[in-house]
Amino acid sequence: MIIPQKLKDKGFSLSEVSESDLSDYLTIKKICYTKYVDEYYGGWVDDVQIEMNTNVFNKLSGKSNFSKILLHGEVVGFFSFDDLEAEISGITIQMIEKAQNMGIGSFYLHHITALANQNNKPIFLKVFKSNPAQYLYQRFGFMSYEETDTHFLMRYDPAK
Repeated sequence: MIIPQKLKDKGFSLSEVSESDLSDYLTIKKICYTKYVDEYYGGWVDDVQIEMNTNVFNKLSGKSNFSKILLHGEVVGFFSFDDLEAEISGITIQMIEKAQNMGIGSFYLHHITALANQNNKPIFLKVFKSNPAQYLYQRFGFMSYEETDTHFLMRYDPAK
């Protein structure tokens, strides 16, 4: 992904994730998801979440579509997705509040929807029911096709 100049002018950059980013990843996951884990799963338990999210980090680290978001050199979030043969899935966007509503999330969604359109692949993601990010996804053409007790399962179909 090549970040556009307008986002660079705001201080954003993207970088590959390395093993040394685990601490930042865990911190940002906690900041972004404690609210939802508390709401849907009865509370954030550090030991459980650290182990689970370390495993997620290690799984994502082996993929080429895992980037850290920097704002003026500070890690403020992470993007990831799986570009599979028949679909794009595993979409994640985690950003701390000061990086939100500045266009970087829209840039990321534009990138993956363009990739989906170019390769004629649907995109699948899930979002907590109370997460306002669902409205951003809807603006990009994602539609809810199913729901669980905790999540909306959303899908984007490429333009024909």
